Amino acid sequence: MIRNYIKTAYRSLLKNKGFTFLNVFGLSVGLATCLLIVFYVMDELSYDKYNTKADRIYRLTVEAKLNGNAGVYATSEVTWKNILQTTFPEVERVTRLVDKNGLFLSPQKFYVKKNNGDILEKNIVFTESSLFDVFTLPMIDGSPSTALDEPHSAVITESTAKKYFNKANVVGQILTINDTSIYKITGVIKDIPAQSHFNYDFFLSFSSRPESKSTSWGYAGLHNYLLLKHGTDVKKLEKALTNIDIKSSYNPSTWTTGDNYLRMTLKPLPDIHLRDADSQYPLAKGGNIQYVYIFSLVAIFILLIACVNFMNLSTARSSSRAKEVGVRKVLGSARKYLVAQFLTESVLVTLTSAVIAVFFAWTLLPLFNQMADKQLAITLHTFTWLLPALLVIVLVVGFLAGSYPALYLSSFQPIEVLKGKITAGFKGGFLRSFLVIFQFSISIFLFIGTLVIYNQLNYIHNKNLGFDRNQVLVIKNANVLGKEAKILKNNLKQLPGVLNATMSSYQPTGDEDLKTGLFPHQKIDIKEDILTEFWSVDEDYLHTMGLKLINGRDFSKDMSSDTAAMIVNEAFVRKLGQKDPINKDVYRYSYGLQQYHIIGVVKDFNFASLKDNIGPLAMVYDTDNGAISVKMHTANISSLMSQIEGRWKELSPNQPFTYSFMDQDFDATYRAEQRFGAMFISFSTLAIVIACLGLFGLAAYAAEQRNKEIGIRKVLGASVSGVVGMLSIDFIKLVLISILIATPIAWWAMNKWLQDFAYRVNIQWYTLALAGAMAIFIAFVTISFQSIRAALANPADSLRSE
Repeated sequence: MIRNYIKTAYRSLLKNKGFTFLNVFGLSVGLATCLLIVFYVMDELSYDKYNTKADRIYRLTVEAKLNGNAGVYATSEVTWKNILQTTFPEVERVTRLVDKNGLFLSPQKFYVKKNNGDILEKNIVFTESSLFDVFTLPMIDGSPSTALDEPHSAVITESTAKKYFNKANVVGQILTINDTSIYKITGVIKDIPAQSHFNYDFFLSFSSRPESKSTSWGYAGLHNYLLLKHGTDVKKLEKALTNIDIKSSYNPSTWTTGDNYLRMTLKPLPDIHLRDADSQYPLAKGGNIQYVYIFSLVAIFILLIACVNFMNLSTARSSSRAKEVGVRKVLGSARKYLVAQFLTESVLVTLTSAVIAVFFAWTLLPLFNQMADKQLAITLHTFTWLLPALLVIVLVVGFLAGSYPALYLSSFQPIEVLKGKITAGFKGGFLRSFLVIFQFSISIFLFIGTLVIYNQLNYIHNKNLGFDRNQVLVIKNANVLGKEAKILKNNLKQLPGVLNATMSSYQPTGDEDLKTGLFPHQKIDIKEDILTEFWSVDEDYLHTMGLKLINGRDFSKDMSSDTAAMIVNEAFVRKLGQKDPINKDVYRYSYGLQQYHIIGVVKDFNFASLKDNIGPLAMVYDTDNGAISVKMHTANISSLMSQIEGRWKELSPNQPFTYSFMDQDFDATYRAEQRFGAMFISFSTLAIVIACLGLFGLAAYAAEQRNKEIGIRKVLGASVSGVVGMLSIDFIKLVLISILIATPIAWWAMNKWLQDFAYRVNIQWYTLALAGAMAIFIAFVTISFQSIRAALANPADSLRSE
């Protein structure tokens, strides 16, 4: 019986090649898109799951609001480890990490010596042996229990060992970092999986850092991770930790004044990658759970659109299969067998589509990886879950897409069919009209979303940020030159095509974050704390960056008092509460009390992400040769770059010349949004294409079922345009209804997405109108192909049998 169902289904599908192609192609594209999104979602959800104790690992997180400054901080105090291990028996183990961007410390650069040159290494962290008790980091050489106990010891990954020593067993070897620090390798671990919220190559002993010996509160630059015992009441522990933190703070009463607050929370390890976007000073930039939700919905939408196409096309073909059903019933076929026959056809189409979809997904995976910045691959391990998942999808989609056509077609009464009374085509199909509205509502929703996302990304790219990032070359590793960095800067300023140059680690591209507290009075009162960015710059910084000085003066190398001078932005002045801040003193407590006097005010500019409002900024006159920024104005950049590299080689022939352009660094800040936009636009386009495939098929069958009507109309003098309009109007009405449904929903959803940006576009009425007009145009073009073909047909061909 089953063999007969399959054979009959195969013959029926082969007989209607156009119908079969539209369904198979539409489902294949839909399923392939879903597979790619599933790969992406599963990868995002798998972060840190390689840790065998992941369900018991938590990161200590600080949530605080002080004087209107609210923030969530991934870092916490150095003293927590001793308190946690001696006070809370439910804490099984504690480990600490501090990376190169430790809070309140200048970002550090690490150069590891290899042969006669130095290699800039970014993936370096300071930690301790307890790291290997908390996280699952298998060690292939060395003892994990003591590997990082001694100062100046190091654990490296297997690939790093091969990079520097061409072998993995390198315990006892020496690493020279920044020319002066000697580290002994005491362990080699397997490479950390890519699905980890941190991925370091070098683990240096925390005991090598001076703050490791600190027993007092005040240094909050560490990432504290806790391994809790089974059954721990996390909320109760958070409350106890909060009480300790408040009592140990500089002024405990501050946190109960006004709307100030201080809370200690425990962030579950599996949540760090996707649900930690608001935290400052993370070990690495994570993903966004919203994007996972959005793309999951897009996958469901696309699959639904493909299923709707199948249902629409199958029911639209009802008249051509009505006699088949009638004959089968007259010959004694029960309805259940007819349902089984039609469901078999549906499952067969879906199975064929699934096989083709796997091929499509495999072919498109490299392009998708490039777009999503992933390293996804279809491996043998993938098939352990992919094949069962595909089987479930084939059955679910097959029965879902084929259920209505099967029940609808099998319900025909044979006597009515054989009398020729079943002629239901496009007209009168309420469910079919509803499904067309449903799929085009989704398509228009995605289309509006695409326009809004494009406009926002374009706005970010072209917004006037208050500084000039065009043709600014950033020489990254200038600190390796030492005192000669200033010589290089002065030499570069003499080159034709160079307007100016400045030395500072801090570029206003949104990737630096160094905050400190400044106070308006010598007597420190934490209630008056102004949390501000604190940058060290030189006398050429403002001019090189194109910053506008609106009050006071710039730094001057001829004025010795400028070593205690400060230039602030307008946001700082507003926090300070002074109409004229020039010559006002502010104070900072860092290894003693430091006093500064304000000499200038610059116009606010966007030095951070456009997701945030412009915050306070203070710039002090100090030597910082972390990077040299060169403002250029030349039509021949390559020639000027060669000259700049030549000047570098003259001073440091053995050091690599590494650089970037500031506009590229700025764009990199929004790489996640750019990837999201590119993926959303691609998937939206596919959804619209799939919807149009269904509309194309419906138009073809509508024209076929009204073939005789068209012939009579043409004989009576109807024009081609009149016939095209008659055939198109029913579909256009459905598209118009879809626009009315989708537009308000899309407007609401995209407004919610835009709320993440402090600086954003407004959704204009003409954006919505454009989306609607494009939807109508695309639908009309799709329909008109079949409509014009039917209108141009010779009426004699359709009426000759009458």
